[in-house]
Amino acid sequence: MKRFFSFIVSVILIIGLINPVVYAVDDDGKIDLYEVFSSKEDKMKNEVGSRIYKWSMHLPDDAVIYKSERANFFDMSTNSYQASVELEVNKNKDELTLEEMLYKIQNESIRENYWDWGDKEFVVDIVKDNLGQRYIRTIKANKVYDRFMVDEAAEELGEYIENRIYIANNYIYDLTISMDGEFYRQHEEMFDKLASSFKLSFEENNPYIKELSDSVSTTREYKNKSYGWKLVMSPYWKVEGTPNSRYQKFRPVYSDEELDVDSKIEEDSEDELKISEGITVSLISSAEAGENASKWAQEEIQLFKDNYNSDVYDIIKSEARKQGNIDTYHVVIKYKTVTKKPYIVHNLYAVGNGYKYLVSAIMTEEQYKDDKKRNSFENMVNSFELDKECLSKYLGKIITAKSIINLNDLKELKMKKYNFKTKVTKSWNTFNDRDYFYDDFYYNKYEDSAYRGDISNDEHISVFEPTSNMSLDMSAGLDTNEINEIVKERVEKFIEDDEIRMGLAQVKIKSAKYNGANLYYIEKEYNLDAINNFVNEDETKVYDLEKLKNEYEYIIKIGKDTYIQSIMLPVANSTSKNKLKVNNIWENTFVNEVNYSKVNLQWKEHNLKEFDKERK
Repeated sequence: MKRFFSFIVSVILIIGLINPVVYAVDDDGKIDLYEVFSSKEDKMKNEVGSRIYKWSMHLPDDAVIYKSERANFFDMSTNSYQASVELEVNKNKDELTLEEMLYKIQNESIRENYWDWGDKEFVVDIVKDNLGQRYIRTIKANKVYDRFMVDEAAEELGEYIENRIYIANNYIYDLTISMDGEFYRQHEEMFDKLASSFKLSFEENNPYIKELSDSVSTTREYKNKSYGWKLVMSPYWKVEGTPNSRYQKFRPVYSDEELDVDSKIEEDSEDELKISEGITVSLISSAEAGENASKWAQEEIQLFKDNYNSDVYDIIKSEARKQGNIDTYHVVIKYKTVTKKPYIVHNLYAVGNGYKYLVSAIMTEEQYKDDKKRNSFENMVNSFELDKECLSKYLGKIITAKSIINLNDLKELKMKKYNFKTKVTKSWNTFNDRDYFYDDFYYNKYEDSAYRGDISNDEHISVFEPTSNMSLDMSAGLDTNEINEIVKERVEKFIEDDEIRMGLAQVKIKSAKYNGANLYYIEKEYNLDAINNFVNEDETKVYDLEKLKNEYEYIIKIGKDTYIQSIMLPVANSTSKNKLKVNNIWENTFVNEVNYSKVNLQWKEHNLKEFDKERK
C-alpha cells in the first residue's frame, strides 16, 4: 500500500513539473498586445520587458500577464510569489526631477485628501537601487485590513506594498509590487528578488527576455466575423474596443514619438489640438438597388462642399478603384480647419454584400508626408475586402433615418406658452428644456392631482444641424429691462473682444421699431483671410475654425416680454448655402403672428462704442 501511495505521489509531481511554465491570461481567444507564451522558446524566458519603453524585470515561472489596451501599462501576477506587479510608464512632459515629482504627489495627496482614504504609508524616501538608479520609495499597506482586524493582525496579515517611481529615458516609471503580508514576512528574499530585478533598460539580444510588443510587431489579418469584411493590420496597430463591432476602430499601439525616439518631435501642449489618429471601419446601412460606391461618394463630396468653406480644405484625391472583389471609391481630403495644424482624412466607400461600408483613416499632415507612416495607414485602407463567410447569420436589413425621411422638408418649431415660432428643415435635431436632465421632483399623482415641477416664465428651444454644425437657440420670457439695457448686456462681451479689436471679426448692430415692438439685430462675423494672415505672422497663435463661430441674433421686445433668436455658424462651415439657411430661418420666424422679415422696417445702424458702459 505504501509503495502504491509513493507511486501516485511521484506521478503527481512529474505531471506538475512538465506543465507549461509560463502562460498568459486570454479570456476571449483574442490577443491584441500580449500573446500566450506557448512556444518552446518562450517557455525558457525568465525576463519580460519593453523595447519601446526601455525596461525589463524578472519573469517568474508561473507568471500570469494580463492583457491591456494600454501599451504603457503592465500587469502581472504570480502565485509562487503570492504577489502582483503593476507598471505604468508615462512621458515626463514637464521634465520633472524626482524631488519635484515627490512635491507634486504630496500636494495632490493633500488636495484630494489621500491620507484620509488612501493606503497607510510607513516609508517615504528617495533611495538608490542595487544598480545605482535613484527612485522614490514608498512602503505602505492597504487600510482595508484595519477595518476588520485588530492592530497586530492587520499588520501581520495585510498586504505588503512597495511603490517605486523612477524618472529616466524621459519617462516616469510608476512601479507597484504587492505581496501577501504573511508570505512576505516568511520570504522577504523573494520580494527583494522580484523588486530588485527591475531595470531601466532592455537587452535586445538577450534570448531569455520576452518583448511585450512581439504580438503586434508584424502584419496580421483581421476579420470582422459579424459584418463581413477583412483587412491586414499594419505592424504596431491594435484593435480598439470590442472586436466584431459595427463601428470597428484601430489605433497605433505606440505614438510616433515612442517609435521614433531619435526624431525631433515637438512636445504636445495641453491646449493644442489632438488629432484622433486611427482607422474606423463602419457598416453604414443596407444598400439600395442600383447603389454603387462612386455614386455614394459623389453625393458625400457634394454634401461636404455645401457645408465646408472652400478655404478650409483641399481635395487631394478622388478616384474609383477596383479593390479585391469590390468596386471602391477613394477620397483624400486635407482639412485646414485648425490653422497651421492640418490633418488628412482618407475615406474609402464600398458597396457589397448588400451593404454600404465606409473605411476612414485620420492622420496628421506630418504622418501623411512621411512615406513610411502614411503607408501604415493606407496599407490597411487598401487591404480592405469583403468576405461573405464573415457575415453573421443574424445580420439583416439596416436602414438610416435619412433613407425614409426627406431631410429637405420643413418642420415647425414653436413654443408652448409664447407665440414664437419658425421653420427649419427636418435635417435639424430638436432639444427642449428637459432633454438634458432628469428632475426627481417632476411627477403627477393621479390620486390627489398633486403636481410639482419647474415653474418658470421663460421658455427655450434649441436645434442643431449635424451637416453644417449650425445651432439655433430661441428663447422667450419676462424681462422688464428696457431694450437698450438688454442689448448692452448682450454686446458687452464684444467690447473687450481682442479679435474684434484687431479686425479679425466685425460686429454689426442695427435697430428698428414696428407697432410697439422694438427690434435689434446683432451680427458678429469673422474674416477668414484676416485670421490666416494673422496666424502666419505670429507662430504662437492658432485657431480652431470649427469652434470659432459667427453669430447672428435678433432681439424683439414687446411689452414686458423679450424674444431672442440666436444662430451660431462655425467659421469652417460658413458657405453661401449655410448663410442662406441663416436668412431663411429669420424669414420663416413669427412673433405674435407677425413676420418681421416681411414688413417695411426702417433699420438704424449702431456703433459698438455706443454700448460701452465705461464711456458713459
